[in-house]
Amino acid sequence: MKENGEWIKILGITEDLWKRIMQKTLEGVFRFLESTEILLDNEGNEVICAGLYTHALEEYGKFLALKQSDCVAGKVRIEYKDKFRDHTAKFRLAIENLPHECTIIGVIGFEQGFEQGFEREEIVSDLEARWGAFYTDFVDSGDDIKSAPPVDKKILKNALNKFRVIVLKEGIKI
Repeated sequence: MKENGEWIKILGITEDLWKRIMQKTLEGVFRFLESTEILLDNEGNEVICAGLYTHALEEYGKFLALKQSDCVAGKVRIEYKDKFRDHTAKFRLAIENLPHECTIIGVIGFEQGFEQGFEREEIVSDLEARWGAFYTDFVDSGDDIKSAPPVDKKILKNALNKFRVIVLKEGIKI
């Protein structure tokens, strides 16, 4: 952070530090996935589990942002303010780079195959889902309370398992 309280736009780090933070970030993703699964398998609240899962997705987005960084004059240039620290950017990276099954935590409406002509909405595990899982707030109109995101335990478990395989392929050292 700069002295004026603003985040640094570009952070230059050594290649060794870059490799270490990518590994630590993947380890963090894996810890979120493990914790989500333990809680889910032991009758934990599905909404809270989905909230933890969103943290894994965001950290994976951070890993992807790090992985995309350039090396200039012996320093790795991290887009610190606009990617590394930006929640929306990290979720976008994760959601764009993961299979669809890894990003869905629930479904409202009819089962797949029956959705033509009927309402069907998939619940994406994003920043909005995290806020709904962990924080109480009002709807935008201000006349009611926001509902927690509907989470399907089976869909969340499937997403978690597929995501774990991807993280392990990235090279996490357990």
